[in-house]
Amino acid sequence: MEILGVAYALLHFRYLDTALTSKEPDSPPSSPTLMSQIERGRRRRAACAPPACISASVSSTAGPASLHPPLKRLPMWEMRGGHKHCFVLEGSNISTRIVEIDEEASSTDGNALKALRRIPRRIQSFQARVQDSFWPDPRLVTPDYYIYAKWRFVQRIAASAISVLATQQMLFAIGLGAKKALPTAAALNWVLKDGLGRLGKLTVATNFGREFDADLKRFRFTSSIVFNASAAVEILTPLFPNHFLLLATTANIGKSIGITTANVVRAPIQRSFALGENLADISARTSAQQVLADNLGLALAVGITFMCRKSVKARAMVPYALFPALCLVDLGCIHKELKAVQLKTLNKERAEMITGKWLDTGRIPSFAEVANDERILIPASLDEGSLPLQIRPLGDVVPTVEELDAVLAASCRVLGQPTKYVLTYRPAEKKHGLHSALQRWMAKAVYGNRKSRIRGRAVVALHSDAATSDILCALLQAAHLRRLPYRADLTAEQARSWAMEESLRRAVRDQQSFMRAASSEGWITKTVLLSSAERATFHVDGGMQALAKACQETVGSRR
Repeated sequence: MEILGVAYALLHFRYLDTALTSKEPDSPPSSPTLMSQIERGRRRRAACAPPACISASVSSTAGPASLHPPLKRLPMWEMRGGHKHCFVLEGSNISTRIVEIDEEASSTDGNALKALRRIPRRIQSFQARVQDSFWPDPRLVTPDYYIYAKWRFVQRIAASAISVLATQQMLFAIGLGAKKALPTAAALNWVLKDGLGRLGKLTVATNFGREFDADLKRFRFTSSIVFNASAAVEILTPLFPNHFLLLATTANIGKSIGITTANVVRAPIQRSFALGENLADISARTSAQQVLADNLGLALAVGITFMCRKSVKARAMVPYALFPALCLVDLGCIHKELKAVQLKTLNKERAEMITGKWLDTGRIPSFAEVANDERILIPASLDEGSLPLQIRPLGDVVPTVEELDAVLAASCRVLGQPTKYVLTYRPAEKKHGLHSALQRWMAKAVYGNRKSRIRGRAVVALHSDAATSDILCALLQAAHLRRLPYRADLTAEQARSWAMEESLRRAVRDQQSFMRAASSEGWITKTVLLSSAERATFHVDGGMQALAKACQETVGSRR
């Protein structure tokens, strides 16, 4: 009996071992034992535990997958869709995984604690997605882009709200003006004002196309002023419903001019932000920002109007109360965003600023310095206290042959040949009138009590063959002319002749070194952007030598 008992015990334990190790996978467990539960738990933990060679928990981008063979994390990663994708080595294959859990997170943390630890990661991922959707790659844009975009976003909100209020007023005005007529009268008025308003766009496109490149910022700010003035006309239209067509057409022409100008100058401004060939990406992100800002402005205007829906008087006063504040926000943000733009091209104003700073300090100013000092609205030509330079046609520069001969003779004495431009200056004359009063006010506002040794204005005419180096030489000569010392020992005519020759001599001496210094600082010196009026160059048959000879003969015959 004892032998039978021992044999029964051995058979029982062998049966249990067979059940634990050799049970068929397809047969469902009838009554799970404690040993089988422990074994399944051990295997589950072994399958879910991260390999020791990986420093952070990762999950496959394609969904759950087996981590066998062990993964080895490579020191590489990339950003896609707002997620950080790490490169891992799976056997001999390279794949990517999304880092989901912080490296500090413990595997023994509970589900609630793990979820809390994931919140900062999720927030960062959301911020990365938003940034990827609305902002270009920060490595491919200049730092001033973000300042520009910030102010432009606020400006677009204000402009969108203004447009909503103006449209509301126009609809209200057309209802009042056509209440005694057929409904088609309202539609006819609306179509006419749109059709006639397109004349403004045609005028801008055909007459000012060549002006924009020379003065992007001033045209952009002026377009905003025109747009807001046109919106003001639309806001006031309900007060004069019988003149709807006249007021609406005038306002629409102005808005067309403003919008067309803003659209034209947008591309050169956006190009200044690009560090690579990513202009299309910058334009796309800017459009996305604009859509979001426009919707926020729309919601703002509609929300304020909705809050005043119970009071007819309050609803009628909303446009008149909001418009001045929105207009100030719009113009202020436009001014800020344009101040942030750091253009690398040279126009007359920027080139004069650079030459002046270089002569005073011996260094080329940075893009940010020039952008901060650049005037957005009022041009320097209104200030006669600093001897402003104007590029004019030849007849305005030297109206008589004697003056032309004197200028050409001075350049021949200095260089041995005439320059490819004609530059002179005219002393200031006491004038009366609104324009002169505005000039004196501007000189005092900009320069305070400082007085220039040489007062008046410098004027230059460019030859058709004048290269960029010749234009920069003329600007350098004007800059030297402003800084020459006062010669009390000379008569007025002698001082004038000495100043012209000495300024030219210094300009020619400094021309090449200035261009090298400007190029080394990143300024584009291959061209100077001029308006069509400034490009009104003169032509000479036979060259400047023939012109100088003809002038000498003419003046000599008169003597």
